[in-house]
Amino acid sequence: MRDDIIARAFAGLLRHDGEEAERVTYVELFFDLVFAFAITQISGVLGEHPTPLSVLEGLVVTLAVWWVWVYTAWATNWLDPSRRRVLWLLLFLTAAGLVMSVAIPSAFEGRAALFVTAYLVYNFTRTVGVLGATRRAAPAIAGGQARILIWSGASGVFWVAGIFADGPWLRLTTWAVAVAIEYTGPWSLFWIPVRGRSRWDAWRIRGGHFSERSALFIIIVLGESILVVGRGLTGDRLSPLMVVAALSAFAGAVAMWFLYFAHGQDRGQRYIAGHETTGTVARTSYTYLHAVLVVGLVLSTHGSELALEAPGERADLTVQTLMTFGTAVYLAGLLAFKLSIGVQAGWIPTHVGGIAALLVMYGLGLAHVIDPTRIEAALLNTAVLLLVAIGDERLWRRRAAKAPSPVDQAAS
Repeated sequence: MRDDIIARAFAGLLRHDGEEAERVTYVELFFDLVFAFAITQISGVLGEHPTPLSVLEGLVVTLAVWWVWVYTAWATNWLDPSRRRVLWLLLFLTAAGLVMSVAIPSAFEGRAALFVTAYLVYNFTRTVGVLGATRRAAPAIAGGQARILIWSGASGVFWVAGIFADGPWLRLTTWAVAVAIEYTGPWSLFWIPVRGRSRWDAWRIRGGHFSERSALFIIIVLGESILVVGRGLTGDRLSPLMVVAALSAFAGAVAMWFLYFAHGQDRGQRYIAGHETTGTVARTSYTYLHAVLVVGLVLSTHGSELALEAPGERADLTVQTLMTFGTAVYLAGLLAFKLSIGVQAGWIPTHVGGIAALLVMYGLGLAHVIDPTRIEAALLNTAVLLLVAIGDERLWRRRAAKAPSPVDQAAS
């Protein structure tokens, strides 16, 4: 009886087929504002004087924030936000996301219970909402959501246990297990005992909409680097070195934007839209590999913020991890993403070269062969990014010059 009430309450709420269904709605963009705030809050976890512990804590929170957002992107790919019930659901999730975001800076300290409660309420509400909306209209999708509830329950045990953990390292470990369980779910197609894995028809999506939503989240994270530049240039203690650090951070953000959008996003949108099983592409290219992109951006952006705050200080190994290794993670994620969507048949030499250069720099820092200041490390990272972007553009121009013209293709 209760299931029938839920099914009737959410009846007729799925997106219809057609070009309009691919459009990102205004309420989805409004919803994204909370996650723009959440990304800025992660700086509070990493701290002004980051330690290996705070970096790992920031990593766990970043992965959790991305997981909340991307699962909602899957949900709004199926549900029609123009329907009032879906609209109210998204607005409730926006409120829950705001509470979660407020708790992020102290998630590993005094606000652990608030963070976990908001996180679990958010996930439960979203999953039940999709389950109710699809139970009769799309039973395969509903079956997938039921599996998500089971997996979320398993991870939830560890989220709650982390609240009562004795000590920061134990809490970090417990929550890392919770995140690992959640990330294992899609990889295993939400395997459960006896019933096995779900079928791929439970994860069919509209490729154009999903790729655009993922690109918008990348813009959200890149927007944090612009905010970093703005905060640095409007401070009371502006110095020539801080101006150089701000210009370096801005140039790095431009290069990162260019490398994703100039020769990746459009290709990805066409690739997923034309793929026979869109769910496989969404899972690999836009769920897992975009998580790598987001982690790299968050780490490197905080490194740029530290360079702006104290450009003349020595970049210790933790700061170099944020700056140099974080940038390498972004390039590695970008390389894997582009290869997964068929941007190039083989390795992209510009990206491989950039990753190698950054890892060599990072290794020299670990070995104390080099001992750069924060501004020097920032400038080196930005120089590598700009060289990769310039090389990538030249590579694409050469490829375009070799490609047959439309006239030649018509003649053949």
